[in-house]
Amino acid sequence: MKRRDRTTLLPLLIFILAAATVFSACGGDDEGAAAPTGDVPDSGTVAPTAVPDTATDPAPVEAMGDPVVERLIISTAAPTVETNNPWRYESPRGPWFFALTNESLLAGDADTGEHVPQLAESWTIEPDGVSVRWKLREGVRFHGDNGDFTSADLVAMIANHSADDSRHSHRSQYRAVTPEVVSDYEVVYRISKSNPEILNNSSSWNVISGEPYSAKDMEALGGDPDLTSRPPAGTGAYQFLERNQGVDFVVERVDYEHWRYQPDWEEVEIRFSSEASTRLASLLTEEIHVTVLPLDLQNQAEEAGMAVATGQVLTRERSGMFQGPILDKNYADYEAQGTACGYANCEDALLDVRVRKALAKAVDRGAINNAFFGGKGVEVHNPHFVPTRSYWNPEWDRRFDEEYGYNPEAAMALLAEAGYGPDNPLHLQVDVTGSSGLPEKQDVMEAMAGYFNDVGIKTELDVRDPTITRAASRRFDFGNRIIYMTSNIVDLQAFRVHHCSCESPRSGFELKEMDETIAYHRAVIETEEVFRRMRETGDITFDLHIAIPIVWKPEELLYNPNVVASYEWSGVPLGTVSHFERFIAVRK
Repeated sequence: MKRRDRTTLLPLLIFILAAATVFSACGGDDEGAAAPTGDVPDSGTVAPTAVPDTATDPAPVEAMGDPVVERLIISTAAPTVETNNPWRYESPRGPWFFALTNESLLAGDADTGEHVPQLAESWTIEPDGVSVRWKLREGVRFHGDNGDFTSADLVAMIANHSADDSRHSHRSQYRAVTPEVVSDYEVVYRISKSNPEILNNSSSWNVISGEPYSAKDMEALGGDPDLTSRPPAGTGAYQFLERNQGVDFVVERVDYEHWRYQPDWEEVEIRFSSEASTRLASLLTEEIHVTVLPLDLQNQAEEAGMAVATGQVLTRERSGMFQGPILDKNYADYEAQGTACGYANCEDALLDVRVRKALAKAVDRGAINNAFFGGKGVEVHNPHFVPTRSYWNPEWDRRFDEEYGYNPEAAMALLAEAGYGPDNPLHLQVDVTGSSGLPEKQDVMEAMAGYFNDVGIKTELDVRDPTITRAASRRFDFGNRIIYMTSNIVDLQAFRVHHCSCESPRSGFELKEMDETIAYHRAVIETEEVFRRMRETGDITFDLHIAIPIVWKPEELLYNPNVVASYEWSGVPLGTVSHFERFIAVRK
């Protein structure tokens, strides 16, 4: 299957920006854990951030026989945690393959990511402004002899998430939820504190977080099944067949007409293989049919005739994030000092917006994109904000080059204004430790350090083990430090996790102005109002220069076109394989 050339989807993107109803931020760890902008038309209007053309040529019409293989094999790196009770012991999206067997209250639209009904037919915000009323779909069957999905299953799921021994990273959020059963098909999540992430947590953006299972079957399994047992029954078009720890997770098509879609394949196997070179060899020898590879190996697979599916929704941001300053508030191993400036370190050079702006203008993100992302990245024009969502302000595109564009001379001038120069150079620490799953990290960070050196900054490459740096961050020992922000969380959650002194891990970059605007946009949960407030947050943070924006990395996976006729990849949730109904089989 041939791929079409990538072009800027300007008309489509403008339409989406104008008309789309969009979704909330993505879930993540509660407890701590260059396609350039389009040219400016003569009219003075500015094109929004470019988005890659992800369309593919239509698949050829196949004879309507059986698929050429009975089992579709998808290979990916082995998960760090394996359990048959991920609702208690995993983090969202770690067990992404459970999306085969378990459905969500809300789905993420495959093309836009916006929330759409799935097991919930509708949802409304209660008069208190923080609670959610769910109207559940009737007649949805659980696998096996486990009856239909009802409110009782939601109650059991929330209790499991929030159990005393729960290690699920959304446990604190679910502990704030008291489910009030109105009927078998209506339930209210009474929430003690405003949490605009609850809708996203209840959607397929987060697997597993809020996905119902059969309470009856979980009880039959003893309430906490281990790997010698099996997971509780779900409602998906596939049901659990078997798993071998560290090897695979296998499901089979249900033997009845599923309420939502009928899969092409009898079985799907998720085969674990952490070595990318092994996955490439297996793909080329047709031992597997779908996988994800780093750019250099992906190019080899394409040359050998493999097809590429590109995620429709931007989900993984690559930026340089400031570590420090941090607000002077008690946290972990840090005791508030009552500093005059209100920050843990009043001498942190990153408190000066001129310094932060200079660092952004010192970096040639276009060159980084071409060198390390094959030129496929989409420029980040406002950190954490996705350009296809309704809150997007075209002014951010219009002003980007002036505020953030590569300009070493302007960077040196800003540093001079801030008091730094040849006789008093700015000293900056740059994290260059390796990171699993991010083969480009060290190269990107070393390239950024080189750009900083070019404008007179003295950089120190920090190669300390993460166990050491994590302990230092909990003591708020860091300042004048840049880390690689590869967050697969965006907007709402990114601000809570990376920039808020409220309940986040507090290892990122905090400003008083951000604390105020984060509290403001988290005070409500109705999506339209949340996103209206998020736009105000974006206007503030754009001028604050809260990070060094680089690119959104469009997700890409490889598939064998002799087995898979087509796959229009959503990219939701967050770059994992999803929307399995979109896998179309080549037939005999």
